[in-house]
Amino acid sequence: MRKIFFITSFLCLGNISAQFFIGIPFLDRCRKMSACDLCKTKNTKTNEYLDSIDLVLNKAVGTDVETTVLNQLKIIDNEIIRYNSMYNAHLPELTSEKEIYGRLLIVKTKLLIASVIEKDNKVYNLALTDSDYEDYPNFKGVSEINGLIDEMISLNISESTNEYLRELRMKYMFESYAFDMVDKDIDWYSDKNINSLKGVDDDRRNAAKIFLEDEEATNYVPFSSYFAIGVGATGAIGKGNWIGYELSDEYVQYTNPFLLSHPISGSPHGRFSFFGTSYLININDRTKQDLLFDILNFKHPLLNINLIQFGIHYGVADKGKWLYRPEIGLSYGIFKASYAYNLTFDKSVRSLTEKNLFTFGISYPLIRIGKYD
Repeated sequence: MRKIFFITSFLCLGNISAQFFIGIPFLDRCRKMSACDLCKTKNTKTNEYLDSIDLVLNKAVGTDVETTVLNQLKIIDNEIIRYNSMYNAHLPELTSEKEIYGRLLIVKTKLLIASVIEKDNKVYNLALTDSDYEDYPNFKGVSEINGLIDEMISLNISESTNEYLRELRMKYMFESYAFDMVDKDIDWYSDKNINSLKGVDDDRRNAAKIFLEDEEATNYVPFSSYFAIGVGATGAIGKGNWIGYELSDEYVQYTNPFLLSHPISGSPHGRFSFFGTSYLININDRTKQDLLFDILNFKHPLLNINLIQFGIHYGVADKGKWLYRPEIGLSYGIFKASYAYNLTFDKSVRSLTEKNLFTFGISYPLIRIGKYD
């Protein structure tokens, strides 16, 4: 295990361009964010204040969600102004006033990102709107979020917290679609040079510059999708009980299989298998075995759809018999459970084979092939 950890750490060392071709997603250190000391304070005075401000925010209910958020932002803005004016909030050492000021900035940032607010011609989270590149008004909302995170970094709570905030900003840029909306192409990112940006406004140019600087300063990879070799165990219950294994070539949208949607964009995470194979043996009669092949197996966060699956029955005749076995059912993370209809093409042995099956399994995209995208 220690050797595996070292290898995967090495594979993701440095910025994104330094990634090697193979990794193990749940061990990839480049996908793990740094510790945030500001996010989990043990200071009693700070926690008491946070509890009290939560009560105030919960009472700021408006006629709809947007009005409620705007009411809460007004309260937070007043508190930010109050604490920003305090001498103790800007001392080099860590004080409760500095912690509270930092936490207020975090609350404001989260409120802006998590809600569809398009006031003053600003959009803070494009992923929550119906806009595209041409309709996106400007990057003033993105610039405001980046400025809030800059203010948090300037407090210098700890080195780890500063790294976390830079990583959070990269994550925000990517998942809010701001990264994609800097320009119609990403030559600026591929070349690591904002001079390739032509005809974009200063806010977009500055956002690109900040993204490249944050990437240079951390080892974090905000991109989350990747291609992988999936491995797993599978089983089925019909006339007999079956157990076996499966392998697949997959496209995965997020490293954590149990996180059903992106934390910032809210878009669902899915898995898509281009090609897969599985081998099942009947534990009641081990002379009977099934070898299956599937293509285009779609694994939505809650659905498993595998309609193009063929295979061969062994043990029901002198030679293998072809079958068709579509599946549809439920999935959650690495788990799946489905109904499968088995059609054996050779009618002479059809009575000896399964017809209706309850299938289940565990499958994880274990080996990443290529860089995160």
